[in-house]
Amino acid sequence: MANVLEGNWSYSTRKGDTILSYNGDKKFAMHSVMKFPQALYVAHYLAEKEISLDQRVMVEKKDLMTDTWSPMFDTFDDKKEFSYRELLALSLQQSDNNACDILFNQCGDPKKVEEYIKSLEINDISIKKTEKEMHDYPSSAYENCCTTAGMVMLLEWFYDHHSDNDYLQYIWDLMLNCKTGQDRIRAAIPPGAQLVNKTGTGPRYYELYCETNDVGIVLMPDGTHIPIAIFIGKGTYTVDIANIARGLLK
Repeated sequence: MANVLEGNWSYSTRKGDTILSYNGDKKFAMHSVMKFPQALYVAHYLAEKEISLDQRVMVEKKDLMTDTWSPMFDTFDDKKEFSYRELLALSLQQSDNNACDILFNQCGDPKKVEEYIKSLEINDISIKKTEKEMHDYPSSAYENCCTTAGMVMLLEWFYDHHSDNDYLQYIWDLMLNCKTGQDRIRAAIPPGAQLVNKTGTGPRYYELYCETNDVGIVLMPDGTHIPIAIFIGKGTYTVDIANIARGLLK
């Protein structure tokens, strides 16, 4: 943990009623972790409008970004319908940037997402930009930021409410079955535990390692749960997220 620029990383977790943190009040760019609070807003929007997860949205390939991470891009030639169920899976499990922006276009822009998260009485999560806006102006990624303490509060809210309706339960199941970040928090969980998580990774800048994030809820074998958020900023050396998580899970 010492081999980083001082203060350029953060973790938070919750033990009982206490949030334990290092730099827990410092804001970091979320990168694809942003797709987690967005998904919670989408669940709220669809439930409020009584729109089925299976309702389909027509997507025209000409409207998609071509030079971004997007597994959906090569699955069709001209136009194709995707259900909200499929778009959420693409966004959360595969971090598809086009799927994320389609959800912004269909359900509400970043301002709507941030307003919803604030309505949950969580104020340390800022969502200002779409994936396209961040693609066009990479420095604007820092406007989609949060503190690890704020993210742990959102994870705790999600744990408490994930079974409230089919929409939230579906997001829970997607994140429970996510396979990304094998060398991050997932590498630290003990035998018999499960992880509900979302990773985020920033671009690499010259000789500096890229920003690396992971947030999740560890479901322990004894039935307890531990929310963890770890954000690593740019630095000349990497920090091992798995090692941090192991320390928090002791």
